[in-house]
Amino acid sequence: MNTDRPAFRDHQHTLQVRVRRLSTGRQLVTVAGALDLHTASHLADVLQPLVLTGGQSVLVDLSGVGFLDSSGLTCLIAVYRTARSTGARLALIAPSERVRRMLALTGTDRVLHSYATVDSVPD
Repeated sequence: MNTDRPAFRDHQHTLQVRVRRLSTGRQLVTVAGALDLHTASHLADVLQPLVLTGGQSVLVDLSGVGFLDSSGLTCLIAVYRTARSTGARLALIAPSERVRRMLALTGTDRVLHSYATVDSVPD
């Protein structure tokens, strides 16, 4: 057994998601890691129940997301559609430069509105 080589750990496919209630009807979901094929379902599992409650504002902080692929985009769009159908609101907060580029490249930024800070999101 070769002990000179460190054990392989797949840190690329981890996603940390934290939900915090800001006020009545307003939730902040902080996301960090890679939002891709391997992690998008985890984020969807967190976001979908939040937007199923009409009148909620769900703010998704993407400042800690370093990678976003088509599966991640699909997740965000599906959550947006659910929010629209229930009367909830979905807003992206401080997407990283890479995420911002992907949103712009795909035209998703025209549907999913982004804000620099939580405080800059209108009520």
